[in-house]
Amino acid sequence: MARKPCGMRPEDIKAELRKRYGSLAHISRQLGLNPNAISAPICRPGNSVRTERHIAELLGMKPHEIFPDRFHTDGSPILSMIDRKPTCRIPASLRQIGAAA
Repeated sequence: MARKPCGMRPEDIKAELRKRYGSLAHISRQLGLNPNAISAPICRPGNSVRTERHIAELLGMKPHEIFPDRFHTDGSPILSMIDRKPTCRIPASLRQIGAAA
């Protein structure tokens, strides 16, 4: 059974940032971001790849070491978006008044 990649836990990331630099809001302001910009990507994946990279840089680590489920080992982000394009056209018999139902 494959194990899920395990990085740093959100509270450990926050604690390490607070120990080194002070409040998360202060760090965000120093980076020129919204005061809540640092805490959002720590807890919610896919919020901001750029901010996740800033967090890794501040901690002196690589992004895939902190967020292994969000980044490849080469540093490129893992895309979690789903392609919702239809694979085929909807037959005319299934349409209502010329528009897809």
